Amino acid sequence: MARIKQNKPAISGEARSFRAVRRSNLNRTDMPLKIGAIAGYILLAMLSASTSMFGILVGAMLRMMGL
Repeated sequence: MARIKQNKPAISGEARSFRAVRRSNLNRTDMPLKIGAIAGYILLAMLSASTSMFGILVGAMLRMMGL
């Protein structure tokens, strides 16, 4: 007969099984997207350019409206 160990933490109902955790680690869709440094700089430049263009557009519209 097996004895129950004292001071053992309770298993929560939300805990995933070891197999599910292992399968999610092996799943390629769960891996973060890795891009190079140059691609990151290009993406940052595109974001900066689009933000600047939007600001210029809004400023021009406000200027035309006379505000």
